[in-house]
Amino acid sequence: MAFYTDLCEVYDALFPVSDAQRALFDKIRGMGEIRRVADAGCGSGAQLLHFASAGVSCTGYDPDPALVALARKKLASFPNAQVEAGGFADTTRLIPPDTDLVLCLGNSLVHVPQEEAARFLTDAVSVIAPGGWLLLQILNYERLFREGITELPLMRAVDGAVEFRRSYLWEGQRKLRFQTALRISAGDEPRIVRSDIPLYPLYPEELWDMISVAGFTPIRFYGDFASSEFTPESEALVCLARKP
Repeated sequence: MAFYTDLCEVYDALFPVSDAQRALFDKIRGMGEIRRVADAGCGSGAQLLHFASAGVSCTGYDPDPALVALARKKLASFPNAQVEAGGFADTTRLIPPDTDLVLCLGNSLVHVPQEEAARFLTDAVSVIAPGGWLLLQILNYERLFREGITELPLMRAVDGAVEFRRSYLWEGQRKLRFQTALRISAGDEPRIVRSDIPLYPLYPEELWDMISVAGFTPIRFYGDFASSEFTPESEALVCLARKP
């Protein structure tokens, strides 16, 4: 995806792994043996790096070649980590069987139509080991649609040298246009890269049903990576679900 290719050079600055994410990763590792982790839509590989550094076998995949190259470079020193080019439809081909934890973070799942998202969840449960986990994160689209939100908070990084403006153009409840402007100050003239890509919102009740039908139980929804209670006002939806 050209959008993420343009974003690649400042990806980690804009989307750093938070302390809350790391703490949740470690909490999951403490809930049972985690030998193999896979990340669907792995981006720069930053989340996988946390696990690879702890000696966990890691597999990541992403549809964007530039992000795949970045993730491979980041994980190059870990022989048990690999990153491939691929999308959600490649889940059963790329994720080894009996994987203990599958990640799908960064609002990645809404980049495909709802029926493809449901298929990914079914494929994910088929490669997760019994007792293994799915950790998924998207925005709370119920709140965004209800409140008619069209502008997301401005993101800044590198002491303000990078600005990322994000807006939503709703095309009904099931589809929207994600319009962005990335401004990178370098030299005399800042570089501005614009993009416009479709997103396919998933709503909490709908996502719960998809995850349940796929075969996960129990299912827990949180409002953030710190495991706060999920409410209609939550900005994010973080799901932790287990395969029986």
